[in-house]
Amino acid sequence: MEVQDIHVGSQLHVSSAGAAGEFLGPYAPGVRDPICLGIGPASVPGSIFANGVVLIGSPLAYPAPGEATLMVARQNPKLNPKATTGSIFKVSNRASVIPPTPIDVMIGDPTGPVGMSLFTTTINIIETTSINIISPIRTSAGVKKHAGASSRTGAEVDVGAEVHDGVNVNNAVTIDNKTRKINGVTVTPLVKGKFFTGKAKLDKGFDIEHPTRKGKRVRHICVEGPESAIYIRGKLKGTHIIDIPEYWQGLVDYDTITVNLTPCGKPDLSLYVKDIRDNKIILSSDHLTQVECFYQVWGNRIGPELHVEYDGESPADYPGDQSGHSIAGYTYDKEEA
Repeated sequence: MEVQDIHVGSQLHVSSAGAAGEFLGPYAPGVRDPICLGIGPASVPGSIFANGVVLIGSPLAYPAPGEATLMVARQNPKLNPKATTGSIFKVSNRASVIPPTPIDVMIGDPTGPVGMSLFTTTINIIETTSINIISPIRTSAGVKKHAGASSRTGAEVDVGAEVHDGVNVNNAVTIDNKTRKINGVTVTPLVKGKFFTGKAKLDKGFDIEHPTRKGKRVRHICVEGPESAIYIRGKLKGTHIIDIPEYWQGLVDYDTITVNLTPCGKPDLSLYVKDIRDNKIILSSDHLTQVECFYQVWGNRIGPELHVEYDGESPADYPGDQSGHSIAGYTYDKEEA
């Protein structure tokens, strides 16, 4: 039957099953008549149902049978010149009293997810608000161009060349295991702050107010040496024993202790260190009961071996344990940018 125009007042059904269910057995709602379009008095007018394959557009676009349930193609202008349009498929919210929503166009849903493949020449996306993409892994291959601000959260794998034009804001940890090659000039804005220059300042000291003269100050410079040394000093008179502080036990390597003695009042060439034991330094002299001298005792702190000279570009290259070290110009006292 061929007719020029058909007007259906309620619904149009194209079904392979008859009213009695000749092909599908006993009739049941949803088998022949779709429940979602309503049945009987509840039917939604202006609805179309087909339980087979639907082709819209030129039949020449789908020569093989069974490519898809819904097939859409551009019209053949020779077969139907009056039906020529600009787009093959279009969704619009014009003339609608309902504002746009995130579910205006749905492809799959949580209870019925689907896969999707796109074979295109160009994709243009113009978004007035935002685009949200949630994926455990996103992989891209090829040249990627980006213009504008970028904010990223999560893991990202890129294979191929990448070109960025604009501001790139990264609020996550970045792990880069690939080789980067820069063939142009890289311009980095100057950021004011403190930075490591690769060298310590010449002298390390302290600066205090003068203890007795107002308006003046006193500056001292620290002694440097290839060890973590500490010392005590004092004066003996009428005794030949120097008491070592109790806290030196467990702090100082006693095998590194050295003692400097300076007789005072009169020469004493016989004065020497006889023994170090029981946290005491025992002196000996021909004038044992009349010892009078200045003393200075040095010892090296117990700790990891100090590597005085080593290969490297910064203190980060130090070959030993430096967890107990504070490095001028590196961990503190950095220069201002």
